[in-house]
Amino acid sequence: MVTLKCPHCGEQFDFEAVTHLSPEDSHEEELLKGTLNCVSCPACQKILNVPVRLIYRDTQKPFLLVQEPKALPDEQAKALALQLDESATTAAMNQGVQRPVVRLVFSRPDFLEKLYLWKRGLDDRVIEFAKYQLFNGGTEEGELSLGRHRLLFDFSQKDESRLVFLVYNRQNGRPIRVLQVPMAEYQALDKEIRDNPQLRVEIDHCFPGCRVDVDELVKQLFQEKK
Repeated sequence: MVTLKCPHCGEQFDFEAVTHLSPEDSHEEELLKGTLNCVSCPACQKILNVPVRLIYRDTQKPFLLVQEPKALPDEQAKALALQLDESATTAAMNQGVQRPVVRLVFSRPDFLEKLYLWKRGLDDRVIEFAKYQLFNGGTEEGELSLGRHRLLFDFSQKDESRLVFLVYNRQNGRPIRVLQVPMAEYQALDKEIRDNPQLRVEIDHCFPGCRVDVDELVKQLFQEKK
């Protein structure tokens, strides 16, 4: 239970936020509609979006996805990622169970992308590595700039023969076009990484912890070049 103060009228009231999700719960529709943890102020009826940490946990196919309600400075984000990774490892060892795949994100679109990549059985590390290649000239559908654009997996697309990414303008957050990649290209890259020990080491180096994101990969590569 959290106590809220309406920024529009100043009314204070209590709200029971949803903070934990699982494959068995019934909140997926609200999550997709963007209405999860939204509440109407009882005084002025304005709709408020309640910022809370959201955790998705799958115990059958061990997976832990955490969304922080707001972005953090780099050092704080790194410390939180390290804490989550260490806690997951320690808990798994103590309980004698398989360590879950752990992911940390800082926005709802990233949360949805990670969740549905997992549900579709797609390796998000391969997806983010593919994004990196697309940003570095691997597309014939117009110029992509990491500074100006974001790519997000379009989980609403049902055609299993292709991967579809929505290209967003970073400045205003709006989708500007669609980018399609044959699923066969993803599968070939995924197989190449799984079959090649050197590439497996490389992908582990690219994404060493729970922050699996092309932006983090670029930051890491930039630091290594200094």
